[in-house]
Amino acid sequence: MDRVELMKIEDTFMIESIGLVLAPSFDLPPEGKWKNINETVAIKTPEGLELEVKALFSVVHMNIKDPTVSAKKRWPVLVSLKEVKKESIPVGSTVFVAQSTKLSLVGSNA
Repeated sequence: MDRVELMKIEDTFMIESIGLVLAPSFDLPPEGKWKNINETVAIKTPEGLELEVKALFSVVHMNIKDPTVSAKKRWPVLVSLKEVKKESIPVGSTVFVAQSTKLSLVGSNA
């Protein structure tokens, strides 16, 4: 499968219920309804190691108390990896996905 670059990982954090979350997140696309995406993605570490892992692109609600924070920031699309340890995915790694996934996330900016 041909993959395209989606993002450079700026941070990771573990949420027990959903797995290893990659940052940055994505704004919920304005056009149409969002459908969660399950996909095997490729990750290339800064050291050149290449991994294939299962990822979930899903909308989550962030419980942000500040009323000035926009709805976009309260309902982001997160990228999470199940069954992956935090130390396996270093900051600075690059995530590659199917072109259709990138289009779903960033629309015509892909």
